[in-house]
Amino acid sequence: MLDHLTLKTPAGIIETDLKTGKNDNVTIEALTMTREKCMSRELVDSFFRLLRHNSDDVIKQKLNNIDNLSSKAKEARCGDFVQRELFPSWDLRHEAINFCEREAQLMKKEIDGRFGSSHTVERPVLDARMDPYAAADSLSQKESYYHDWRELTRWIQNQREIEEILQKNGASVLNRACDPDVAYIDAFKKFQLSLGKK
Repeated sequence: MLDHLTLKTPAGIIETDLKTGKNDNVTIEALTMTREKCMSRELVDSFFRLLRHNSDDVIKQKLNNIDNLSSKAKEARCGDFVQRELFPSWDLRHEAINFCEREAQLMKKEIDGRFGSSHTVERPVLDARMDPYAAADSLSQKESYYHDWRELTRWIQNQREIEEILQKNGASVLNRACDPDVAYIDAFKKFQLSLGKK
């Protein structure tokens, strides 16, 4: 299993004035996911904001004046936006969340292996005469690792819920603007399968 994953932003949704929160301009054309980025998520959150802003938040604007087009031109414009911008954006976020979820699972195994299960309340058996602070230090370290792991799993769950809401909203807008008979969330799953993903 790889310890990193590189995600490339679809060309249609790159924006040059994305703010990271530190008053500087950045363009995120690619993001290499690592465990460290999953744990310190500022850059990942900026990447998600870029993708969400330039795909999900602007569906109506991207499909502006579509009602004035012929049905064939309307279908082509919708299909182009969905296949080249929206679905790739959804997929990148899905991949990033899945990567962090795999890292969280590995972290949990590593922490459990090092300290015992998170449900175990055993305190390390150490000779207090050798190191009177070792037991407290070990317990503090264990609690810190589990705290970080719980924070990451909460972030993952939150991102999955956000994605579900965005996809439902996006599908609803597409049904109104493009084709009421297309199940866009199912179409996204087929898109992922076409990329060789489950």
